[in-house]
Amino acid sequence: MANEPLILTVDTTQADRLFGRLVARGSDLTGLMAQLGEDLTESSQVRFDTGIGPDGIAWEALADGSGRTPLNDTHRMRDGIHPQSGPDWVEIRADAKQARWHQEGTDPYEIRPTEKKALAWPGGPGPRGVVHHPGLPARPFMGFSADDEAATERLVIAWLELGGGG
Repeated sequence: MANEPLILTVDTTQADRLFGRLVARGSDLTGLMAQLGEDLTESSQVRFDTGIGPDGIAWEALADGSGRTPLNDTHRMRDGIHPQSGPDWVEIRADAKQARWHQEGTDPYEIRPTEKKALAWPGGPGPRGVVHHPGLPARPFMGFSADDEAATERLVIAWLELGGGG
């Protein structure tokens, strides 16, 4: 007996079952993608209240010196952010035509009347044939912040958690 090897036989039934559940859980991520879309949409919308971009940098203040948070008067742009998702993808969309201008900023540009001969607005300098706009500073509201990254990691771990009901 002293010369016989000691043999330990490992039963992999439980590991096989758990890996099978993991593979099954990871094969259709529809629910995970939908939740991730909702979370990232909410994160993007909160930036309109804080005035802080996903990079952690505060948005440039409004030129009028009012102290108001930029892009927050009507909430149309914030409320126009929506998620779309599928079994293995998610995207966040901003429907407002101005969204890209505010996200990325613009160079200076001219505004010309399209239906009238001149432009005028309350409190403005009077009718103008052309207005030279100084451009818009970038005020990014969509993106993946450090907090978003950490929340996504927690969500994915919870989604793949094998200890729960699966």
